[in-house]
Amino acid sequence: MKWLEVAVTVDPEYQEMVSQVLLDQGVQGLEIVDPYAFRQVLDENRYLDYADDGLIESYGEKVIIKAYFSTDRDAEKLKSTLNDEFMRFLGLIPGYTLRIRDDSEWKDNWKKYYKTFKIFERVVIKPTWEDYSKTGDEVIVELEPGMAFGTGTHETTRMCAEFLDELVKGNEKVLDLGCGTGILGIIAAKLGASEVTCVDIDDAAYKACIENVRKNHVSDKVRVVLGELKNIETEKYDIIVVNIIADVILSLLPEFRKYSVPETKILLSGIIADRRDEIANAVKEHGYCLVTEKKQGEWVAMQICTDF
Repeated sequence: MKWLEVAVTVDPEYQEMVSQVLLDQGVQGLEIVDPYAFRQVLDENRYLDYADDGLIESYGEKVIIKAYFSTDRDAEKLKSTLNDEFMRFLGLIPGYTLRIRDDSEWKDNWKKYYKTFKIFERVVIKPTWEDYSKTGDEVIVELEPGMAFGTGTHETTRMCAEFLDELVKGNEKVLDLGCGTGILGIIAAKLGASEVTCVDIDDAAYKACIENVRKNHVSDKVRVVLGELKNIETEKYDIIVVNIIADVILSLLPEFRKYSVPETKILLSGIIADRRDEIANAVKEHGYCLVTEKKQGEWVAMQICTDF
């Protein structure tokens, strides 16, 4: 679908007035990129370990307000009206662009950068739109990421896949907590796990996971739950995979015992390297043993077990 996009760049003090001018013209959607608000969230919210170091600076100092109109609108007439309204309310005409945008720019263009690759020894990740023939004992996971986290390219996911490749021998019962696209749960099932439960709180992830499970023909092994750890039955698992972020891991550490036996392999990932010691200390404080760990880039993953 095509849209007529108006993108206005202004100083923060003009944000509300510009937004109101655009809203008065009958927008189909409004997007505000506010670098100050984003900085504030990152400063106050430790949950955002995934933020790239240069991400904040890339937004600059000005606010960008994007309004989307139907392509039925006369662009020149809209531009004239906006100029009049900006002068009326702001006393100036801010810098802005007006152009036709297509949904495909957001939905499909990224696909050309996502190719088939081997995530670890036995596991190949294949986008659904590519062809690939397996060799030897490879297992192929077909993936349609959609809007969910988990394409397999991030270090946190790759380390979990490496753990699974090493640990899944056959007939394991696996819990994938914060499953995203379901990539890790599907890998476990294809490597031989007999029963996998994928859990995510995000509706987009839940839907993407269900679809990916279906496409990989593992619906008989994998069930998908929309919710949190507390929303699933308290039962024991052989492997628990938690690829989330450090703060959520910290909050869940006391709960893992309910789902574990001494032999359960608990895999923790999504830990930024700067917080490795914090997690390791918490693991010990909660009575777990740190079995081994992996490091890729700025990320750490741990295998822990209960120490009853």
